[in-house]
Amino acid sequence: MIFTKKKLKKKNIKNKIIPYDLATLPKYAEVEEISLEQMENDLEEFCYILENCYAGFEEAKTKGLNIDNEKKAVISIWNKTPVVKISDFAESLYQKFSPYISDTHFTIKSSNKNTSINYHFIKNLNIYFSDLYVIKKDGKIYVNETPDKSIKTGSIIQLENIADYLFEYPAKGNNIYRLGILSEKNQSEIIIKINDKEVVLPVCRELSNNEGFSFKIKECNKAIWIRYNRCYYNNEEQKEQIYDFLNTADKCKNKDVIILDIRGNHGGDDSYSLKFYSDLYFNNKKKSEKFLCKYRAPEKWIFSLASIKAAKYEYNRFCDLSVQANKKMLNKIIKIEKKLNRKPQLLIERVLESKVDFKDPVYKGKIIILTDNGVASSGESILEQAYLFFKKKNQVIQIGTNTVGCASFGNLLSYHLSNSGLQISCGFTDYSENVSKSKKFKGEGKGYYPDYWCSVKDLKKTIESVLNVNKEDELFTFINDLALE
Repeated sequence: MIFTKKKLKKKNIKNKIIPYDLATLPKYAEVEEISLEQMENDLEEFCYILENCYAGFEEAKTKGLNIDNEKKAVISIWNKTPVVKISDFAESLYQKFSPYISDTHFTIKSSNKNTSINYHFIKNLNIYFSDLYVIKKDGKIYVNETPDKSIKTGSIIQLENIADYLFEYPAKGNNIYRLGILSEKNQSEIIIKINDKEVVLPVCRELSNNEGFSFKIKECNKAIWIRYNRCYYNNEEQKEQIYDFLNTADKCKNKDVIILDIRGNHGGDDSYSLKFYSDLYFNNKKKSEKFLCKYRAPEKWIFSLASIKAAKYEYNRFCDLSVQANKKMLNKIIKIEKKLNRKPQLLIERVLESKVDFKDPVYKGKIIILTDNGVASSGESILEQAYLFFKKKNQVIQIGTNTVGCASFGNLLSYHLSNSGLQISCGFTDYSENVSKSKKFKGEGKGYYPDYWCSVKDLKKTIESVLNVNKEDELFTFINDLALE
């Protein structure tokens, strides 16, 4: 059962209309400086984008953002200096506005190939593992395994807020935890106490998978492994493979276990995975298609003349318009664009409330999703969609590391400031209400935390442990033959 309710709010934009023609990507002179007047003009454009194109603006205001105050603060930095370095201008925008914008997608980049400017407004957490494994007993933490011969097994570990450093690690056994730290900054060590003696424990970052486009399938009687690390394609061969993924549910319906390997999937178009899960849930093409025609995630859209033109450009450029949901959305965008062309001062907020009751999926097996810190945006939607369809039966198990954490705001659009050429990328769709209900999503920059943490080298052992597979089982051979490294 699908419940949807639409609300439209309209108001007039107070600031002047910024002209944007995004039919083609603009080109800029390779300059490193602009005049003070040009900087002030670009600052006006930046503020226009924040107020009238960015879905997270209202949230930023709740965190104390006052556009006029921050605008004055940026201008005061140069104090009538005749020229401004573009890199300094970008840094000032980041420093003054980033405290109010909790959005990993929000970026400022340079259009100038000779200038290295890249500001992400949220830095994401990475996991740094040690090689020390511990066990909990009677409210205390004991050393269970370590390659360091100077540390004795059974020693008591002491560390303030130790729960923040413990990661459940079934690859090493029941009730075993690996010591590590989640941090946005590079870490090389953790200082702990063992039997009241201070010990410096080395840690190493678990790197994300950087494999290029990859779609692979391997199956046995009981299980299927699907490698799906992109939600978009760049050529016809990749397009065919993406379309193969669309029809993979037929191969999965009689399997006890689906291993969906999305490590390194940094996003794109999440309509492919939505269809995969819908087909798997219903196991009936007509019911699935009917659902896909009706369903939209709860969301809030911000439409101004600038954002609607950018949206139309991006949808035509990047979205697969053979997918019905994308084509339907583009038609809505075109209709709204016509309205805004007639009334350019109009700002339209479109709120969609949506509720779906998923009770009894036809597919009854387990869905294991392998993740790392390279999974982002629509890659994270693959997780959220799995929970949407199958969470009531506890069928979804996430294994690996946390994802990037950019799920609150989506449908990323790019705008170029007229003089500096700085590229501002931000979403015009607000999904925050939807993801805030997820127990797995820990926030922007933190991502979805796995049910079971592990490094790449322990993926197979973790899957075996979670599924309780013995060596005589067909699954044991199947899992150990997978190319997961």
